[in-house]
Amino acid sequence: MVKLSYTRAVAAVSTALILTIAAGLAQAQTWYVQPTTEIPLRRGQGSEYKIMAVVTDGTAVSILEENDTWARVATADGREGWTLKRYLTVDPPVEERLVLLQQKNADLKEETARLHTENSDLNAANATLQEAIEDNRSQLATTLGEYQKLVNDTADVIEIKNSLEQSEKAVSQLRQELAETSEENNRLKSNQSIKWFLAGGGTLIFGCLVGMISARSKRRRSSLY
Repeated sequence: MVKLSYTRAVAAVSTALILTIAAGLAQAQTWYVQPTTEIPLRRGQGSEYKIMAVVTDGTAVSILEENDTWARVATADGREGWTLKRYLTVDPPVEERLVLLQQKNADLKEETARLHTENSDLNAANATLQEAIEDNRSQLATTLGEYQKLVNDTADVIEIKNSLEQSEKAVSQLRQELAETSEENNRLKSNQSIKWFLAGGGTLIFGCLVGMISARSKRRRSSLY
């Protein structure tokens, strides 16, 4: 008997928990009264129950509980009651949807204007970027020309330097040859002077000898007479 009571208690708690979860899920939903003149909210599920409130079409209600074709709802101002589910819909009323569409249209227009402004800014930035690219290309071409000129000038300088080094070598060689030639010339001049000196001395000696011989010949002749 105690075991049976415990089982019933567990079942009751489980049922209550399930109903609570279901009520919580249902409460999270927002429904709307379908286009009609007005609908009653009753104390219970049936036309025999007392009408607690009357709501017009388009009124937003929260689903508190559902049972077959009936639903217990609550309005934003705190009114509660049961009504037939056929009077309810998940679609907002036309006026509200129209407001939402108008708001969405306004948001789209604002977004379009913002995108148009961003597009204009991007076009301006792109034009500036293209101008900067053209300037960079021009500067690059100028730099390449200057670089090529520098390379050519450097090649010319290197060639001139090589030619100058070769000329200096040739001049140094010519100076060495000139020094050697001058030394040889001086040596030849010295030898030539010695030769002339010897030749002059020989002539003088020869003249003296000739004179002495002539004088002796004259003296011999005079003694003979």
